[in-house]
Amino acid sequence: MQTGSGMLVEFSSYADIDKFARVLHRFNGPDRFALILWALLPRMESDQARAAGLDREYIQAAGRSDAMTVEICKAGGAQWGVEWVRYVIGRPGEGDGALDVPIVLPTTTEMRSSAEVFEAAEAAQLFYSYYKTGDIPTTYVLRPEQGFNRDDTSIDLRELT
Repeated sequence: MQTGSGMLVEFSSYADIDKFARVLHRFNGPDRFALILWALLPRMESDQARAAGLDREYIQAAGRSDAMTVEICKAGGAQWGVEWVRYVIGRPGEGDGALDVPIVLPTTTEMRSSAEVFEAAEAAQLFYSYYKTGDIPTTYVLRPEQGFNRDDTSIDLRELT
């Protein structure tokens, strides 16, 4: 698990939802603003995992504890000529889909729809699900935002979807 302050935290398979909730509830926007979770194989160091590309599939949150975006990056995206896709997670059937909610980060502002804005408690549930299963519940919807390839090329998918 990585945080926006640059901290890397590793933990065993015994973590519970409170582990994620405590971190996410501390998000204030300027200096505590991001959390990324990706898997390590047993007895593997984080630099070895990065070299193996395990950090390409992850869940991340950014923003403030009362208004954050949550995204997931998954393998796939052949229809766009990419190997991984970063999706914005949202709730189905909420709002009109207009990207009119600003998520203010230290160097940028991301625009999201109201269905794509989460408070810390619900974001913690998404992180815990990803932690336990490698995915989020199927009750959420995914909006493709960016595609990636092994050679570090990327493509903006917002205009193509």
